[in-house]
Amino acid sequence: MDIFELFEMWVNHPKEGSGRCNLDNTDECWKKLLQDIRNWENSEDKYKNEVAKYLLYTGKIRRVHIGLDEVNYNNHYVSWTSAEKLEDIYWFNSSSDHTIITAEATKDNPGISIKGFIEVVKLEIKNFELNSPAIRAEQEVIFPLQEKSILSIERIKMKNDIEF
Repeated sequence: MDIFELFEMWVNHPKEGSGRCNLDNTDECWKKLLQDIRNWENSEDKYKNEVAKYLLYTGKIRRVHIGLDEVNYNNHYVSWTSAEKLEDIYWFNSSSDHTIITAEATKDNPGISIKGFIEVVKLEIKNFELNSPAIRAEQEVIFPLQEKSILSIERIKMKNDIEF
């Protein structure tokens, strides 16, 4: 699977049900891509260096689950957001119970930026689109769900203020 197919398949996964399937396979693809990016970072080729800068993400990221009671640290690569405001996530509903997991992608354990991928492709294909503006606002970062990277877990329960 080439890099375009990987990102396209990832972004266009079914949004309903249990979400993505075959995470063991995509985990291997993301690990291989990260290995490639590390090689590009250290390459003599300036273009490859630039691509690596676009794709690597470091910083705080959040993962939002609606109604999640327990976090499953399965180490699979999953979707996170680097959006400052959760309201920028098209499916986020602040009136539902939700859990916000905050993690940190570091230089030694980076994420992969979907936005960065789009930007690097736009250097060659000006009108390139991978996802809709609503999904783009999510500022998706691909990063493993691993306990060692977690900074905090916040469970937000909505109060039912209706009295009978």
